[in-house]
Amino acid sequence: MSKSKKLKELITIDTALTTPVYKQIVQSIHRNIDQGVLGKDDMLPSVNQISAEFSLARGSVFTAYNELRSSGIIDSIPGKGYYVLSTETNLTKKIFLLFSTFTPYKETLFNALLDSLPKTCSLDIYFHHHSMKMFETLIREQAGYYNTYIIMPETHEDTQGILGKLDPKRTFLLDVGFREYNKTFPGVYQNFEKDIYSILMDSQHLVSKYKRLFLIFPESVRTRDIIAGFNKFSKKKMIQTEVLHAPDLGRIEEKDAFIVIDDNHLVDIVKFAREKKWQLGKDIGLMSYNETNLKSIIANGITTITTDFTAMGQAMANMILAGKGEVIENPFVIIDRQSF
Repeated sequence: MSKSKKLKELITIDTALTTPVYKQIVQSIHRNIDQGVLGKDDMLPSVNQISAEFSLARGSVFTAYNELRSSGIIDSIPGKGYYVLSTETNLTKKIFLLFSTFTPYKETLFNALLDSLPKTCSLDIYFHHHSMKMFETLIREQAGYYNTYIIMPETHEDTQGILGKLDPKRTFLLDVGFREYNKTFPGVYQNFEKDIYSILMDSQHLVSKYKRLFLIFPESVRTRDIIAGFNKFSKKKMIQTEVLHAPDLGRIEEKDAFIVIDDNHLVDIVKFAREKKWQLGKDIGLMSYNETNLKSIIANGITTITTDFTAMGQAMANMILAGKGEVIENPFVIIDRQSF
């Protein structure tokens, strides 16, 4: 059997159809895989062969092969050509998920996202660990190998250019980057500046119990919009305020209140209050960022301010399944356990 005949058995093109040519190529490969004609690791016709056989623009063939590769069906080997990587043609979404790190609350987010996706979706998770080099490398190496990209970005001057390597119609941002990127990329974001300001304004009856209010903001934390929102509240001059990188235990006085981000600082202040025999929510105030189950039992319960990570995961899943490019500000709530 000639190569020409083999090629025409694999690829069916009908220019009279309204279906784009590249889609017909994709459908042909899918059909041959489903019928067992093509199996895992089988080589495929080259772009030049298909282009010459059907008098097609090479760009149309590249578009077809790129779509097949982004859905995980095919891949290529330099110098050898394209081959069948997977026979799972029923997958509708092949998702690249890039987190910064994996913390308890991000685990809640991940599980909510995963549980909200149907079985026709596959999801691979990666971590950049707040390294711009790792962030760029992962995106560069995985560009084109997935048909959906969900990214927890770094807020850096190079981020926009790195994200530009991805198809903007298939790229969604998660959690951070609202101020910097919401006009460019759809996603489900925290609006850190607005969230802390709104919570404090709505909790004036709690804040007024104290003489001083401290935001403990570690130098390693990158979401500096929290400081902007806190300083905006400070301008209301309802209470003396200060931003510290770590709690200064030697300066703590009765009727001080603290908003903490790092859980180690949370433990430091709880232990200090216990040594002083101060009651949380009365003698000293303590409010912690990001809800976890553990905070419901520490010191009889710690008041938390938190985005709804379950809602964030569900909203992201709904967005990519519906194919809508929306910008959603995720709900931010206070869980009052009388420690503040």
